[in-house]
Amino acid sequence: MQELRVGGHACQFRKGEFLMFTWFKHRAMDRELTQILDEHERVRGDAAMIRDFLLRVLADNRDGVEKFSDEALEEAAAIIDQVGPGAFYWMTDIAAQMVTLSESTLRGFSTNVSVELGATATEDSIVEMVVRLP
Repeated sequence: MQELRVGGHACQFRKGEFLMFTWFKHRAMDRELTQILDEHERVRGDAAMIRDFLLRVLADNRDGVEKFSDEALEEAAAIIDQVGPGAFYWMTDIAAQMVTLSESTLRGFSTNVSVELGATATEDSIVEMVVRLP
């Protein structure tokens, strides 16, 4: 018999039982870590989809593509179906950040975006700066 102290309590195990307990504990921790990493990867993928759609809309505007085209609306619907209301909220939050950046610039204040990108900033580089993926 072996003794293991857990939180001030002594637990006795036969060597094989202790190894089995340790194995189960490690498997549970591995499963939890895998779930956390999978969730992070899903959120990152969702964020990338939203950012890429925003970049697409900017490119469409720049290239004179029809606004609210069936293709664009279908892509937007697919994103909302996958991500849910969070997609709409996040796009609105990005728009609010862009308004704040514009207001700051109009009032003569510098922002982290203007400092980092300077006069060479493009629409795409601003989006990449504002929409940083987790």
